[in-house]
Amino acid sequence: MNIFQVLSQGKSRLHEPSMSAMLGYLLDSNKDHGLGDTFVRVFLEHLETETLNELLLADFINSQVSLEEPYQLDGARKDIDVQVTILDEKNNEVLRVIIENKIKVGAANPKQLKDYYSAVVSEEPDLRLFFIFLTPDRKSSSLEAEYNNLKLENPEKHYKKWIFWESSPNKGILDLVRSVLAKEMSGEINPINEYMRHTLKAFIRHVMEVTQPQSRKTMRTGQDIGEIIDEATIKTKNGKCYRVVRRDSTQIQVFNQLTGDKEIARRILSKFIDENGLGIPHTKLNTRGIGKQFFEWFHKNNT
Repeated sequence: MNIFQVLSQGKSRLHEPSMSAMLGYLLDSNKDHGLGDTFVRVFLEHLETETLNELLLADFINSQVSLEEPYQLDGARKDIDVQVTILDEKNNEVLRVIIENKIKVGAANPKQLKDYYSAVVSEEPDLRLFFIFLTPDRKSSSLEAEYNNLKLENPEKHYKKWIFWESSPNKGILDLVRSVLAKEMSGEINPINEYMRHTLKAFIRHVMEVTQPQSRKTMRTGQDIGEIIDEATIKTKNGKCYRVVRRDSTQIQVFNQLTGDKEIARRILSKFIDENGLGIPHTKLNTRGIGKQFFEWFHKNNT
C-alpha cells in the first residue's frame, strides 16, 4: 500500500501544499522522522555553493521549517511554500532558504518568484537568502520566464537555484531521498525505523507519478498549444483564484492557482463574467471567443 496514492484518490488528491509539507518535514532537523539533520545536510550539499561550506562543517545543522509563510508586498499577501530557517549554536538565524514548489508546469507564473523575492527582501534586506525554484524536469518557456525574472539585488548575500523533483542525469529531490536510504543501508547513518523507510519509498513513487509528463496515450484534450502571450489572474466569489492564459494559437486555458490543475476554461470564465456583470455573451461564443473578449475587457480595466 502507498499511503500517498491512497490519499490522492478522487477529489482528495495530494497537490502542491501536501508535497511541500512532506518536503518541509524532511528538511526540519527537529522533527520526529528520526533522520536528524541527514536530509537537510544532503539538500544543502546539493546546492553546490562554497558559501554553505561553513554550515556543512557543523556537527548538527539546526533547521526549522514553516509552510505557507506569509509576507506582504504592496498590500497583498504572499505565502511562501516552504521556508527553511538555519540557526547557529546561539539560535541566531544564519540562512533562510525559500522554496517555491511547482509539481505541474501549468502552475508557472512569470511574476510569482520575483514577487516572493521582493516580499522577503523588503522584510529581511540584510539576511542571507537562498531562493529555490523546485519544478518537474520539463522544458517550458513559462517556467524559464519565472526563474529568469528573479533578479538578485545583492548577489553577495542572495542566491538562487533551479532544481527538479526528478532529474537525469542531474540529481533531483528524489535522488536525495534515495541517497539517504542508501546511507542507511551502508551504515553511514543510524538505522531508519521501518515505518519511515517505507514512507520515504512511497513518497518517491508518488512524486514520480505526479511530476512525470503524460504519455501520448494518456494525454487528454487541453494540452498546451503554442506559447503564452497573455495572462490574467481572477478570483470568483467562492474565493478561488485562477490563472487565465492565452497562447499564440488563440488557445485559452484556465489553471487553479492553488493546485496548478487545468480547469474547464469555459465554465470558469462564464462564472466570472456572470458574477461581475461583464456583459460578454458567453452563451453565444466558443471558448476562444470568450477568452478574446475577456482579455479585451481585462486590459481595458487594468491599465
